[in-house]
Parts: sequence; structure tokens; C-alpha cells
Amino acid sequence: MSNTQKTTLTFRLLNKLHLINDEEKHGRINPFSLIAFAFSTLWRRFIFNFAFKAYIFEFLYKKNLRPAIWRGLGCKVGKNVQIGHQVRLDFGNAERITVEDNVLIANGVTLLCHKRDMKNYKKGMRATEQPIQYDGIHLARGCYIGINVTILPGVHIGEGAVIGSCALVTKDVPAWTIATGVPARVVKEIEN
Repeated sequence: MSNTQKTTLTFRLLNKLHLINDEEKHGRINPFSLIAFAFSTLWRRFIFNFAFKAYIFEFLYKKNLRPAIWRGLGCKVGKNVQIGHQVRLDFGNAERITVEDNVLIANGVTLLCHKRDMKNYKKGMRATEQPIQYDGIHLARGCYIGINVTILPGVHIGEGAVIGSCALVTKDVPAWTIATGVPARVVKEIEN
């Protein structure tokens, strides 16, 4: 923010309380926009928690309700997508997630679209001072994500690929392959 623009009293108060610190992004925040953002976030969080924990009529949630709720949160979700329970999406960055048609996401999967950029991290520094890096996740048509898989930012899972349970996916997985492990590596190509 340039020196000619002053920060708002709301920003200075929240900054003093160590609740926000990005002057460029939040320097002009006012009480009304803060209240609107808070209510919007609470409503979206309520809806997400409802989809995350609901077990009653699980077959409806997996095939219909969870994909619809994800769309409402900003994700791009195709047709015939199944999402298991307790799947964690990067709530504040849902618009960065694309799930194509016929994808199956098993229970307990985590999709992250942001992480700390630790390239310049050195002794004596605080990890919280490092910049945050954002990138999307793309799950291509017909892929299968196994139970408790974690997918990091910037990853593209190819068409028909299978990710084995408990894998940590740090880089792209080609179409029609099986990847497992921590970090995930391709262990087999799927035959015709």
C-alpha cells in the first residue's frame, strides 16, 4: 500500500491484536466488510461441516449432496463424482480445486491448495514469516483417490489414475497409472 493511502482504524486495531498483518490486502478493511466476510465464512463453514460429518443416508451424501455442497463452496465438480465422508478440502481456496466427471474420492482424503514457501528459510527465522504459496489441484476424469490420501498444491492427477491409500501426492501423476507411498510414486501402468 502506498504512503498516500492510509490504513483504516479497523486494520490497525486487528493488526495490533495480531489477527491480520497484510497491509496490502487488508489495509482498507472496514467494520462492515469485516462483518460481511465473517458471516459469509461462518455460513460456508457450517455447510462444509455438515457435508464433512454427516453419516445419515450416506449414499445420498456421497453421490449427490457432497458434490453439490463442494460446488457451492466454489469447487469445479463434474458429473457422477463420489466424495466420501471426512474429506478435507482447502476451505479458503475451494475455487482452486477441479474435479472432473466420474471421480471417486474415498474417506479421509485431504486436498491442500496452499503451503508455506520454505525456500529461503534459515536458522533463527520463524516459519510463520515465510510467504504462502497458492496453487490448484486437478483431478482428471475417472481417477480414484484412496482412503486417507493427502494431495499437495499444484498436483494434477491424470485420467483413470489410482492413488493408493495413505499416499502423499507431491507431484503430478500420469493418466492410467497407479501411485502409492510417501511421497507417492508410480508403481504400475494400467493395461488396456
